Amino acid sequence: MMTAYRHRMMLGDSRFIFQSYPSVAGAVKQKANYVYGGSWRLQSLSADTDFALAVEEDFKRLDQSFDLRGSNFGFRKNVSRGSKLLDVDGDFFVILTEQPDTGFPKLQFLEAHKVGDWGECREGYVMDNPAYLGRRIQTGVIVDDYMAPMAYRVKDDSRSKGFQDIPANSVVHFTDMEWYSQSRGMPTIASAILSWYDLSETTDAQKVKMKINSILTLVESTESGTRDIGRNALGIGGDGNAPATSYMDSGMIRIIKNGGSLKAHTANDPPEGWLKFTQLIEQSAFYAMGWRREMLDSSDVGGAGVRGFAADINKSISARREVIESGYRRIAQYIIAKRAKMGVYNLPEDWWKVTFTKPAEFTVDEGRMRKADIEDLRAGLITATDITERRGESFEDVVLQRAKELVMQKQVAEEYGLLPTDLAILTMPGDVVPEQEDNNNNNTDTTDDQ
Repeated sequence: MMTAYRHRMMLGDSRFIFQSYPSVAGAVKQKANYVYGGSWRLQSLSADTDFALAVEEDFKRLDQSFDLRGSNFGFRKNVSRGSKLLDVDGDFFVILTEQPDTGFPKLQFLEAHKVGDWGECREGYVMDNPAYLGRRIQTGVIVDDYMAPMAYRVKDDSRSKGFQDIPANSVVHFTDMEWYSQSRGMPTIASAILSWYDLSETTDAQKVKMKINSILTLVESTESGTRDIGRNALGIGGDGNAPATSYMDSGMIRIIKNGGSLKAHTANDPPEGWLKFTQLIEQSAFYAMGWRREMLDSSDVGGAGVRGFAADINKSISARREVIESGYRRIAQYIIAKRAKMGVYNLPEDWWKVTFTKPAEFTVDEGRMRKADIEDLRAGLITATDITERRGESFEDVVLQRAKELVMQKQVAEEYGLLPTDLAILTMPGDVVPEQEDNNNNNTDTTDDQ
C-alpha cells in the first residue's frame, strides 16, 4: 500500500522524531519497559512434567546464548527492544538460523531498514531470482497470488548482489497490521509526524524567546532611541547609531539621558496558552501511539479518571504483548525442536505448547488493587492465577516457592525446639502476641477475685 521510497521517508522521519524529541523517546521507552516488565520467562504447557521442567531450565540457562550478537542481547530482554522498534520502525524481523558445526539454534534480529526492494524489481515484480521470478515484491516482502509472504529480501553485504532472498518459513516478521493488504508495519509515531514537527518548531522558537528574555536585564528608553555619544567618554562602548544595549557587571553605574527612563525587563514565559496548546498536541500524538500523556505527569488526573487512564494503559500493553508473544512462541518452538535434534531431550506429542509469563499490570494505586483482588478471590470472581499474573509472576512458581519455605520452617522449628507456627507469625511493633494477651486476661481475673 506504500512505495519503497515513501516507506524509507516515513522511517527516516519517525527515527528523527524519536531521537530529537525527548517526550516521544520517553514515551516509547516507558511503554517498552512496561511491556517487558522483567518477565517473559518461557513456560511449557506440556503434560510431560519432566520435559516441561527440562525445557524451562534450558531456556533459563541459555537466555543470552541464542542471539548471534552475544550476551548483550538476551532472549527475554530483546522484547523491550522489539517493542521500541514497533513504535519507531513499525516492524522488525528475526531470522531463524543455526551454528553450522553444532546445530545450536541462533537468532538474528533485524531492523526495518534491513529489508527492502533491492536488485532488479521492475514495477514491483522480482526479475533477478529464478525462484521467485515474476512474483510481486512489496517493500522487501515477496508475496504469492494471495498476498501471503513467500520470502524476504534482506540486505547482505557479504554477497555480490548485496542482498539475499530468505524463505518466509525461516523469518519471523513482527508487526501489528492495520490493513488486510499491508505487507510492512507502520510506525505508531508516523501517525503524528506532522504534529511533532509543528510542535518541535514552536518549541524551538519558544526556547529562543526565553533565551533572549533571560539575557535582557534592563530596558533603557531615550529621546533618540540610540546610545548617547557622550557615553564613550565614560568608557561605555558603542557608536552613536548603536542600540541602547549594554552588558552589566556587579557595581556598574548607568548614566541615563534627561527625559529617558531605565526599567527592569520582565517576561512571562512560557505563556500559559502555549503550554495548553502543547499539551493538546502531545495528547493527540500519544493517543496515536497507543499511549497516554498522563504517563508523563498524572498529577492532574484523579478519581475515576485515574482508573480509566490505567485501564487504557493496560489494554495498550496487552495488545503489544500479544503481537510480540505470537512471534516469540514460534521462535521458542524452533529452539525447542533444534535442541531436541541435538539430543538434549525427547519431544512428547504436545511439545509445541508454550507460553510466557506476563509483565505486571500497571496500576496507580497498588494498595487498592491488592485489596480488591483479595475481595474478588474470596467471592470466587477471580483465581489465584489471575492475581499472580497481574503481578508478573507464575502461580506455579509462587506455590512451589511457598512450599519450599514451609518445609524450611518446619526443619528450623524442629532443630530449635519451636512450633512451625512460631516462625509463621509476623508481628509488627505494637502488636500484642497471644501469650501476652492471655497473661493480661489472667491478671484481670485475679484482681477481680481479690
